[in-house]
Amino acid sequence: MEPTADTIHVSAAPKGNPPGRRYWPTIREAFIASLPVLMGYVTMGIAMGVLVVTQVPGFHAGWTALMSLFTVSGSMQFAAVEMLRNAAQYSLLGTAILAVLINIRYCVYGLPFVKVWKNYPWWLRSILILGLTDENYAIITSSRRHGKLQRCFVSCVVVFDICYWVIGTVLGTLLGKHLPFSTEGIEFAMLALFVVILVDLCRQRENRWPAIIGGAVTAAVIATAMAFFPGTANKTLLIAMGIIIGILACRVPRQQKA
Repeated sequence: MEPTADTIHVSAAPKGNPPGRRYWPTIREAFIASLPVLMGYVTMGIAMGVLVVTQVPGFHAGWTALMSLFTVSGSMQFAAVEMLRNAAQYSLLGTAILAVLINIRYCVYGLPFVKVWKNYPWWLRSILILGLTDENYAIITSSRRHGKLQRCFVSCVVVFDICYWVIGTVLGTLLGKHLPFSTEGIEFAMLALFVVILVDLCRQRENRWPAIIGGAVTAAVIATAMAFFPGTANKTLLIAMGIIIGILACRVPRQQKA
């Protein structure tokens, strides 16, 4: 009996072994790769949730979940606590500019994926763009997968990490309302976050000067504000970032000087 199209199809994909099963190893690998992010995001998320619920009157877990889901930027959310606490002192334009400056590095992160992600469905591209954080960028660029397996891996990593951050911030909001001790000083977590980023930059030789310039300019601007304009010391981030960008833009790479 000669083989027919039906018998060939059955032998190639036997019952009990659906095609989608081949993605389970990739999903498991994505979860394992995201475990370090789980530790960091939940820890920092709890600190952020406690901070926002204790510093901003009327804030609750629902608002925190929406904020974390649509922001997915720890540095911006920590900065937003000060904006929400003194909302009357921040204009809409100033807030938008500050948000762009804080998150402008994500524009650079997205460049390597322009050609790769253009073939993804629009809704998936939207999720990946929203969740392209520092940690996700590092995990995605280290993957050597291709085709549909790469798309599955990238999607799972981003979704997992977004869930970690949302869970962490919501837990912090719920815990912050019932802590039996004072949470004064927890805002130091934001400063610690930037110090860790600065130290990590200094470990790479090509990034040492930008890191040193950023740290020195920020410290100088804050010190000047505290000395001459004490009431504005906590609103100097926009000024510091503008000066840093101006200095870095004026630096010409050595290979272009010849």
